[in-house]
Amino acid sequence: MCYLPGVPHLTIQPETLRIGGAFTLLGLVLLFLLPKLRRQVIRMGAFYVASLALRVVGAGLDAIGMPSSARAIDFIALVLQGTSFLGLAAIVLFDVLLHAVRIEAPKILRDIAFACAYLAMLLYLFSEYRVDVTGIVATSAVVTAVIGFSLQDTLANVMGGVALQMDDSISTGDWILFDGVSGIVREVRWRHTSIETRNGDTLIIPNSVLMKTPVLLQGKRVGDPDQRERRWVSFQVGYPYQPTLVADLVLEALTRSPIANVAPSPQPSVIVKDFGDSAAVFAVRYWLTDLFNDDATDSLVRTRIHFALKRAGIPFSIPSQAVSVTNEDRERAIHQQELGLRESLAVLESVSIFHTLTEPERVQLASRLVYAPFARGEAVIIQGHVAHHLYILSKGTAEVRVAVEGAPQRSVAMIQAPDFFGEMGMLTGEPRKASVHAISDVECWRLDKPSFEEILQARPKVADDVSTVLAERDVNLAVVREGLSAEASKVRLSAMHDTILGKIHRFFGL
Repeated sequence: MCYLPGVPHLTIQPETLRIGGAFTLLGLVLLFLLPKLRRQVIRMGAFYVASLALRVVGAGLDAIGMPSSARAIDFIALVLQGTSFLGLAAIVLFDVLLHAVRIEAPKILRDIAFACAYLAMLLYLFSEYRVDVTGIVATSAVVTAVIGFSLQDTLANVMGGVALQMDDSISTGDWILFDGVSGIVREVRWRHTSIETRNGDTLIIPNSVLMKTPVLLQGKRVGDPDQRERRWVSFQVGYPYQPTLVADLVLEALTRSPIANVAPSPQPSVIVKDFGDSAAVFAVRYWLTDLFNDDATDSLVRTRIHFALKRAGIPFSIPSQAVSVTNEDRERAIHQQELGLRESLAVLESVSIFHTLTEPERVQLASRLVYAPFARGEAVIIQGHVAHHLYILSKGTAEVRVAVEGAPQRSVAMIQAPDFFGEMGMLTGEPRKASVHAISDVECWRLDKPSFEEILQARPKVADDVSTVLAERDVNLAVVREGLSAEASKVRLSAMHDTILGKIHRFFGL
């Protein structure tokens, strides 16, 4: 038995053997549970074995009459033993207990916790061995000042690392853009932060620099735990194809079935980005969920676009310039004019209020029609506006909406081609009583007041015929909505005819 005056009994006793057995058992369990930390567990075991060996050496020195040396060796043995126990305790706390409750502690926090525990252990051993630490502190103060002055940058990096961990502004797993380099944060250490790029390179950024430079956190929003970044994929299609048709085809292909790493919500969108020299420039905007696979996901999206347009027979546009040479002789001009007139006449014949016009009058009116297409979602006419136009819908579907003060617009009717609307604005000058919005891409033809006025001035009886058609249209709707009897319908028809005819006379000065 080795006894040292003034300190606890330091000989190897049964208690020491029990502690050694518990340490060995815990180490074996950790080796089995955490094979990735095998090197750390083995290192702690080596420290413990070294502490036992030093205890034996200390006992031998004491036996040969060297108590001072034995006391120093035993102190070192206790430091090694305490270090080994603290190391295993840190593994149990951070890698077993906290991991079981799904809390991943930053490495810098583990280092701080271990340093504090190690300092507490040293202070305890100093007190047990009655070491006067006052002289050590006084001497180290000067040394610390000199070291602190010479290691300003290193200390700034250390404090930067602590600050990053405290405010959690940048965490492991975040994607950042720093000084033109994009990568994922792999580790925040005391001195630096390591960034792994998509090319497999590792960028080491000093923490002090990272704290002073603006950093873009990619795909990270406040209050949203999901990581998503919006991506743009551009393509070009020639002008002969309607933008809404191209956008609908591509969007349907992108949402038909899931695409790897593309977020289902928010849904992808297709926009007209620009108008080029020979084609319209489109862009698909989608949200990327795995920022590491940006190029691969862009490729999948481009593939969907390619096949969607291929199925529709729409080719991609390539940069080109077209030069057209046309022989604009008299015969060609007359032919083009006849084609346009025939199309306008066909449109005009679908409008019931013009059925009483003579053939020359219809030809005259058809020559004044103006082609006016509208895209889906556009307002063709707006409630309350004064516009002396009549619209003839030759293709597509439109919706009639009425707004009441204090309430949002509501849909009251649908208009399906062929049909017309806005006639009261052209014939009586009344403000629009409702708005009409295009539900799909629509093709309209517009007729204004001056064009129709020429016919009315030449043959005023047309006003009476038009009034009759409009009155019948209004009464037929009233019969459906109000259930008017035959007698009431006749009375309403006569009154409505006179009212409309009077408004037309006043508006056109007949």
